Amino acid sequence: MSKIIIGIDPDSKAHGVAIYSGKDLLTLKSMPLMELISELRHYALGDYDLTVNIEDVSGVSAAFNARDRETNINVKLKMAQHIGMCKQSQAELERVCEWYKIKVVKHKISKTWKKDKVQFEKITGWSGRSNEDTRSAAYFGWLGVK
Repeated sequence: MSKIIIGIDPDSKAHGVAIYSGKDLLTLKSMPLMELISELRHYALGDYDLTVNIEDVSGVSAAFNARDRETNINVKLKMAQHIGMCKQSQAELERVCEWYKIKVVKHKISKTWKKDKVQFEKITGWSGRSNEDTRSAAYFGWLGVK
């Protein structure tokens, strides 16, 4: 039975997704919800030891506190809306995992690897395309691999 760890950075449009087999990063890409559900179903129904490691967006306040207290109220409301949409996306993914009896491990939000592409590539050996969301997903998956 192969050990599969899926790291996910939830988002309202496309989730950052990293799939590890053992310690090897196999897949790193953005996936819309239905594509991600298809991947989860594939691994859940196969002969795999499967765990999802997800960024816990639901653990933060939707009342985003901008560092600049003079930030326009419309900007603050838009950020709060986006956080709420990401929280809903996380809730949907957790329901899918529950449906397929996939173990879910939640991790506090982290900026690790989000901006540091060089460190990410050095640790994972990944040389393909990546963006902030996929690197974030790779970090949460890597925590599950450790």
